[in-house]
Amino acid sequence: MLIFKDAKVVTGDSTTIYERATVIIENGVIAEVTERFSEPAEHDAKVIDGSGKVLVPGMINHHAHGVVNGPIFASAAEPLGMPKVIEQLDRNLLQGVTTVLNVDGFCTMDEVKETQRYHPINIKACTMHTPLNFTAADRLDAAGLRPEHRTMTVEKMLEQGAVAIGEIGGGHTLGGGGQDYIYIPRAIKKATGRDIDSFQARKLKLAVLGRFIEESACDIELVAAVLAEIGLDDCLTPEAAKQIVVNTVLPSVSVTLDGYREAANEAIRFNVPMIAHNAPTSMKVVHEIAAMGMKRFIAAHSNYLYTLEESIENTRKLKQYPGVIIDAAVHDCFGEKRLVSSPLNLLAFFKEDLADIVSTDYAAGKFDSMLLAFEEGIKLGKIGLAKAVGLGTKKVADAIPGLAPKRGLIEKGYVADLVLCGDPQISLVDTVTLAGTVVVQQGKRVA
Repeated sequence: MLIFKDAKVVTGDSTTIYERATVIIENGVIAEVTERFSEPAEHDAKVIDGSGKVLVPGMINHHAHGVVNGPIFASAAEPLGMPKVIEQLDRNLLQGVTTVLNVDGFCTMDEVKETQRYHPINIKACTMHTPLNFTAADRLDAAGLRPEHRTMTVEKMLEQGAVAIGEIGGGHTLGGGGQDYIYIPRAIKKATGRDIDSFQARKLKLAVLGRFIEESACDIELVAAVLAEIGLDDCLTPEAAKQIVVNTVLPSVSVTLDGYREAANEAIRFNVPMIAHNAPTSMKVVHEIAAMGMKRFIAAHSNYLYTLEESIENTRKLKQYPGVIIDAAVHDCFGEKRLVSSPLNLLAFFKEDLADIVSTDYAAGKFDSMLLAFEEGIKLGKIGLAKAVGLGTKKVADAIPGLAPKRGLIEKGYVADLVLCGDPQISLVDTVTLAGTVVVQQGKRVA
């Protein structure tokens, strides 16, 4: 028996908070939630004092990259390797996440099972094993694909336990952040021997292709100015720089957008959720798919890459379609600020009640925690504690059936995936349990 006593309990249902309650766990399941505490009769019961702390359900991160040792991203890049995958899983766990959904959809279930052997966090999987998505990967990278990936299908993955189709599209295949920190710098290095960072790559990309990733948007004078600013004007002409960016970014874009339609038909065929990269480049096709009548269509990181006004307007239009679920992603807007420099869009989604669910996404592996985002939103008066916690727990479990069954709620009969954290600093994670087993204590992994 495990007992959390005298904590502020936020149940995850978006409304209920017990200012002082005790949660009793037996055999990995919540046996009772009570506002009265008495010493347990069992001598082997472990009691954790929650006084001055908040107890919440474990966060369910439905948009995680790099958490399975298989092909990564929509570009099917080489796996990170198990040590780095473990780092990513630990980062999630220490942020209060107890279930992750791997949205690197070219992984196989065998790779998911193998990774699960090395880490206690609950790992679930997506699939994107469709012909056009393979073609998009081949046009950009595909270094991580092996025969077992290429012979896999959506149907087989779903039969073996995958719970959604996704992530369809991505910053790598659609000219987004993945191009900024991986592929454009790699291409510039090959052409010039020089290194550029993601910010410099993004400036160059925007000068060549604009925010909507179109060759017709090229401003050759701006390209020249960017080259001078980043110190490449002595080794690249504007025309040469344009060609490098065009050749790196565009080959995968059109086929990726066609891959959205292909994946949507599979999601409808098998009646499973679909997660799609929602960005300026994919905006039109995202709306097209939203109108197809899918029961659960998750528009990923809808607060990302758009201006504040665009993100709000686009999201309000998307929410008019039945079945659309709006994801707001944290990225690295509070910490590294490498991929997303400001939390304004995210906070606006809280204030305007636009987010249905929240995830971290990847942010080159430096993502901030969902709990930190909620903490900041609460502190600034953009959202309440109960509602915020619901966005990362029960609402996610409801959005993707099979992702976290009997999880995401502090209620009798639910699996005891729980997080004890600070009050009001809920981002300060003290204790995490998985099915009633303590795996994080005093902010450190113990199992």
